[in-house]
Amino acid sequence: MTREQAYAMNFFGTANELKLLFGAIVLGALLGAAYDILRALRLTVRHGSAAVFFEDTVFALLVGLCFYTYCTALCRGELRGFVLAGMAAGFFAYLVTLGRLVSKGVAFFVGRAKKLTVFIVRMFKKAALNLFGMTYFGKIAVKFRKKPCQSKNIDV
Repeated sequence: MTREQAYAMNFFGTANELKLLFGAIVLGALLGAAYDILRALRLTVRHGSAAVFFEDTVFALLVGLCFYTYCTALCRGELRGFVLAGMAAGFFAYLVTLGRLVSKGVAFFVGRAKKLTVFIVRMFKKAALNLFGMTYFGKIAVKFRKKPCQSKNIDV
């Protein structure tokens, strides 16, 4: 095999490599959106460190699987560095641009949902206390507290 033949086998052509690069950027942005879903989940539900570790591990495996599948399906089975760089560029571009807006929107709606939930719980709590007479029992208990002994034989 000559040098030109080996070069031709490894070279996709500039147009094809640009298509692969832009496809990798889009794939990276989609992975950024998937990471945003994880961030939204972490905002809404409390997580321990083990759960965060598990989620990050699953996400890292997902990124690796996407990279491997993209390279095997579109790059003739060859792992290409520019594909990985394109995925990283798309991921960080999403997080810096659209990801910030999405995170702020999710935080806004989660905050509103928490306030609404707290308001509803307080209303049900007040209704339940009044319905079952808890406030009245509390007032009765206050009336029957022991008072200090009022005797005429107080030594001062």
